[in-house]
Amino acid sequence: MDTATMEELKDRLLSLKKEITARIKKNLEKVNSFQLKGDEGDFSSAVYSRQVIYDLIEKDRRHLKEIEESLYEIEQGTYGKCKRCGKDIEIERMKAKPTAKYCISCKRIVESGK
Repeated sequence: MDTATMEELKDRLLSLKKEITARIKKNLEKVNSFQLKGDEGDFSSAVYSRQVIYDLIEKDRRHLKEIEESLYEIEQGTYGKCKRCGKDIEIERMKAKPTAKYCISCKRIVESGK
């Protein structure tokens, strides 16, 4: 992978990290603002809404972890290498999913469970 592409992907990862961190913070503020009082219906609705937001926060945390792992791999010089076969991951795939850990061929194998 050439230096310009690496920098482009690193900038994208940093931008995604900033965006997701802000979204997590916003969702945590939302969760803390719910009023768990009122009648049974209000209470149930608030509990359900909190759970939905907690699920979104957890999904964002997993994505943030992938981003941080990718940024670490950039520092280590291992970014863009398939974790299964060791070959370079296709540039198009890295641009589409900058946290990709497998080349297309290995991803298919991993997903199929073979």
